[in-house]
Amino acid sequence: MAEALTELLRVRITPSQKQNFSEAAALAGITPSEYARRLLTNAHSIQTEVVALRHAIEVLAEHQKASIESLLLLRQIVPMTKVEEAHQHMSMLGYQPLQIEA
Repeated sequence: MAEALTELLRVRITPSQKQNFSEAAALAGITPSEYARRLLTNAHSIQTEVVALRHAIEVLAEHQKASIESLLLLRQIVPMTKVEEAHQHMSMLGYQPLQIEA
């Protein structure tokens, strides 16, 4: 059984904020009160998702550093003709080759 909605929360907002809020609730097909409850209860899960996304970005940044280092090391040992061949192949596949200044 759901807990009864007995408490009232009053928040001051501008007329334009109220209009935007009411429009968003209408688009969602719910009352402004239900819309506010959903926003408030979803705030924690959104914060959790943001933390997870930040972590994923940090991990990707570390992988990117390793990829760039590997690419630079390969460029030191691979002849330029092979690099040009790889660029042509990438272009044929529809990819833009990475240009690194020597």
